Amino acid sequence: MNIWRILDIDPTEDISTIKKAYAKKLKLHHPEDDPEGYQQLREAYDLAIKMAKQGQRKPQMEPILVDPSTPEEKEVDEEVPTLTIQRVLSIDDVHEQLDRDDQVDSIDIFLEQVQALYDDFPSRINPENWTRLLHSDLVWDIQKSRLVRERLFDFLEEHHHLPKSVWVKLEECFHWRELIEKPYYMDDHSEEFCAYYRKQLDEPGLRFDTLLQATDIDHDLFLSYRDAAYQALKENQLELADSSLNAAIGLFADDPDLLRLLGEYCQRIGDMDGAIDAFTRIICLQPDDIDNYVARAYIWYNHQHFTEARNECEYILSQVPSHAEALSLLGKCQLELGDAASAKATFQQLLAANPHDYQALIMLTQLRADMVKQAKTLPAKERELTLQPLIAELGERKGLHTQTKQALRFQVIFTTVILALIVLFHSLFSGAFEDHTGLGPISYVKHVVNGPLHITSAYEFDRMEPDQFITTRITDAHPLGIFQYQQTDADGKSTTTYESYMSAAKKGSNVAPSAWVYIGHLDGSPVILLATAEQAVKMNETKTLEIEHGKTQEIPEEVLDDAEEILQQPGLKSTYDTNYLVTDHMIDAKQHKLSWPPFSAAFYGIILLLLYRVFFRSLYKIYLLTRF
Repeated sequence: MNIWRILDIDPTEDISTIKKAYAKKLKLHHPEDDPEGYQQLREAYDLAIKMAKQGQRKPQMEPILVDPSTPEEKEVDEEVPTLTIQRVLSIDDVHEQLDRDDQVDSIDIFLEQVQALYDDFPSRINPENWTRLLHSDLVWDIQKSRLVRERLFDFLEEHHHLPKSVWVKLEECFHWRELIEKPYYMDDHSEEFCAYYRKQLDEPGLRFDTLLQATDIDHDLFLSYRDAAYQALKENQLELADSSLNAAIGLFADDPDLLRLLGEYCQRIGDMDGAIDAFTRIICLQPDDIDNYVARAYIWYNHQHFTEARNECEYILSQVPSHAEALSLLGKCQLELGDAASAKATFQQLLAANPHDYQALIMLTQLRADMVKQAKTLPAKERELTLQPLIAELGERKGLHTQTKQALRFQVIFTTVILALIVLFHSLFSGAFEDHTGLGPISYVKHVVNGPLHITSAYEFDRMEPDQFITTRITDAHPLGIFQYQQTDADGKSTTTYESYMSAAKKGSNVAPSAWVYIGHLDGSPVILLATAEQAVKMNETKTLEIEHGKTQEIPEEVLDDAEEILQQPGLKSTYDTNYLVTDHMIDAKQHKLSWPPFSAAFYGIILLLLYRVFFRSLYKIYLLTRF
């Protein structure tokens, strides 16, 4: 491939010249109209840029110095001078060339502005700066926008540490999400970066403004380590998360998002002290963010430090008295610490603030029932004094009964909907499985675990279901003169027919059979099987066939009728007793390969698992509500 011929320029080290040539040719080979030409042009451009940067160009001819004192040789034949008239460029050609040069130059200037914005970290993370830059006339110029979009995406592939707000603005302007789904775009850009781009739009994203105080670090290096730790934790790659966290902390240890990742990592490895230290440091950096106190309270509670968790919740409620999460966790801590009366008051406060908090309702119901049970163990006089207010409270608070009924009604409706979705997705799951693999999910799993069934008798074969994989050995094989034909019509629909030798001869069909029907013995009983051409040749020679990964299938009625008629011939009747012929199934002796389940089946399976989890949790809530 001559890259200079493709670019239509002489060999050069001038990167600007190469870029101008590329821009000129790009008009002729746009990826949407000419993907092959574009691919060739892009490869030539990349190689030319690489050679220019490395100084790999063809050697120039050295000038030849002529001594002026040396007389020139006289020409033997006087040549008639040739007058060469060069083509005069029209004014339109000149303007077109100038426009192309201006176009590339203006895009280069635009990218220099992008580079300057990116290099200044405080300006980079301000979305308003990007808004102003994207309002440039160049971006909205129809003739130039495609090249701007392409060049900017190339730039971002190497400079991609931006907050989500900036990615959203870029997507609104260039619509890259749609483009990266197209094959030609993925050929020019790494799949890794395209996946990264989608994540920036779909995931919440981490904060960048907290790094403004870190003025003396390599921001991009820090962000690379932080991103690596974030992705590693998402994929539960704890070793990679550990190394990435340590590297990021070595650069800047006071980033709250990084400390949250550290706290999450410590919890996963069971390091409660490390998790507490991480969130304590976050609280020092962000003392007004209540969510950090809530996170630390849950760490205390999950590690059964109920006193510390209670104290944390009490502080949160002193700042935000109606904080629902803190009230719920405080009530649970009080129960664990044996303070049922305080827990009751806490859940009552939570229910008063949020009447539809069914978890609080269930906890309060259980708590009152336990208090009644404990009161019944007291001496008679004390028991009566204790039970009277509890029973009155349970029996006379119509509001509580109303809330319980509403909660139960909602939970029953919700559970019914989930059950309907489970039935629907079961149907979709099984359909996707059977359409692609020919087996139901249970049969598929059995086959993967156990492999094909080894059949040694006609009795076993007769009891099998269709579409099961088997291995067996057939003896005394003989052709029946029946052929299978498979044809596909113009709509792609496949049809299978069976014809005897005489019928096919009368029609004069030139279509080659797809399989040959044979009769043979399986443990002394006659069975019918379909064989490939290679298997048919082998059975004609040896009268036996070892079947590996064959498949059972129902016998078509026309095959059974023709076979029974053919077996009445004297030569066959004595060998194959039709009284013992297996008439429900035949063997497809071709070696079948088990297909992998389709992606759709995996998707439906994941949805089903989530639905089952929600369903059983909902059933448990119904159980608790009915106990009231």
